[in-house]
Amino acid sequence: AEPPTWPPPGARPLDTAAFYDRLAERGYHYGPAFQGLTAAWSTDDGVHAEITLPSAAGDGRFGIHPALLDAALHTNAFAPAPPATPHLPFAWTGVTLHAGGATTLRVHLVPAGPATLALYATDTTGRPVLTVDSLTLRPVDPGALRRGIDDLVYRIGWTPVTPPEPVADPAQWTVLDLTGSPAGPGQARAVTATVLARVQDWLDEPQADAARFVVLTRGAVAVGDSAELTDPAAAAVWGLVRSAQSEEPDRIVLIDLDGEPASRAAVTAVVASGEPQAAVRGGAVTVPRLARRPAGAEIPGRPLDPAGTVLVTGGTGALGALVARHLAAEHGVRHLLLAGRRGPDADGAAELVTDLAAHGARATVVACDVADRGALEDLLARIPAEHPLTAVVHAAGVLDDGVVPALNAARLDTVFRPKADAAWHLHELTRERDLAAFVLFSSAAGTVGSPGQAGYAAANAFLDGLAHVRRAQGLPAVALAWGAWQAGGTAGMADRLGDADRERLARRGFRALSEEDGLALFDAGLRSADAVLVPMNLDRPAGEAVPPLLRALAR
Repeated sequence: AEPPTWPPPGARPLDTAAFYDRLAERGYHYGPAFQGLTAAWSTDDGVHAEITLPSAAGDGRFGIHPALLDAALHTNAFAPAPPATPHLPFAWTGVTLHAGGATTLRVHLVPAGPATLALYATDTTGRPVLTVDSLTLRPVDPGALRRGIDDLVYRIGWTPVTPPEPVADPAQWTVLDLTGSPAGPGQARAVTATVLARVQDWLDEPQADAARFVVLTRGAVAVGDSAELTDPAAAAVWGLVRSAQSEEPDRIVLIDLDGEPASRAAVTAVVASGEPQAAVRGGAVTVPRLARRPAGAEIPGRPLDPAGTVLVTGGTGALGALVARHLAAEHGVRHLLLAGRRGPDADGAAELVTDLAAHGARATVVACDVADRGALEDLLARIPAEHPLTAVVHAAGVLDDGVVPALNAARLDTVFRPKADAAWHLHELTRERDLAAFVLFSSAAGTVGSPGQAGYAAANAFLDGLAHVRRAQGLPAVALAWGAWQAGGTAGMADRLGDADRERLARRGFRALSEEDGLALFDAGLRSADAVLVPMNLDRPAGEAVPPLLRALAR
């Protein structure tokens, strides 16, 4: 027999674009393995939907895969009067499984009351798979389901490994050795541009399958304490190369060495191991793994003095303004210096000043290129002695995205100036001041590698390196390597992303942070015992193709 017409005659298509983002706004957060609803239609007798088991869910031996069943219930979001607050299944009646092994369902959901429904599911041929005569839903407290802030705070840990005996031919490797002379922060842009050019040249040439481009650094990462990271320029190289690795998987290797001969002798084994990144100390190999920060890994934060001034660079941008309001409302800051490229002419600047005044804070909005050392020095000199500078939040930044072959030194300059140059000037011009906080808004792009963002990743990895340098010098600092935000202007990897970019990130498990969570994570950063935190809303990865950096989180 011919399968029944699908969708049913007269069915009206429903908008499923950004469907799971809309569910998240209503309190339902689903990871990639549970995002199975692909299309939906309404009819006079209910809602119809097509559900496909995502590859992230794996296969497994189930009568009906739990992820497929759960996604079938998502159809209820299109009911004529969906619950206004989160509801979860409570009582099932008349459940019949007619056939097992389905990976695609055609679902017909019939509302039977305010919180009751019936569900009928067939396969693509129209054969029955599942019927549910009645399912009653019950409301739940969103606060009880909300992920705790501790679940959103990550950091890089270094795991010891024993590489296997090398079997690859080093003659097929191209090695770029940057260990001889540390570039220093002032040369970060130049050395990063040099590495970019060398990577581009290598990618332009035909390479054998076993060919590898190996980058050796020294002082680029902190395996133990912050004192190990001595070269923020080398840290920037790691940011750039991490993004290159995400564009060219299994072809480029990053290795940070100390000065021990045994460490250099281990390079061949590291490359042959297949690990894309490693640090070798005294011949011992460690590899980076992203992990949740342990509970209690905080230090007492120094309160922000209401009489002092807090400088926020990028202060009239979406995140800078959000943080400024938070500092006034929650931290009692009464004097804010908001620096941006357009100053008082920035959109919303006047409204922001008014809002801050309502919280009892006096905000001064100034036009200042914080990458211009002289202009920044002049700005800091104008802070009144009766309200001295007591904290810095560096949230300035711009994007100039492009895949590695499309980048050049000028495009690197575009992102380095407001991020890296400005951060270094802030460090040098304030290190003699008694600061309670020095917060650098970095990006997870520099930590996890983000395709098409190599320049941005490099500039932000420099910020991460600077935070370690300051900690080693006994100065306050934390770099927050943000994932995506839901804020209008957004931050980190969400900067100016379109819907397609957001969907791409969502497929990789990276979800947007709410403003509420983001500000709570900002506060957690003020109390951080770590120089660098990675605040992000990350679904635990699953499946076989989990990147090495995320393997400690895999389920």
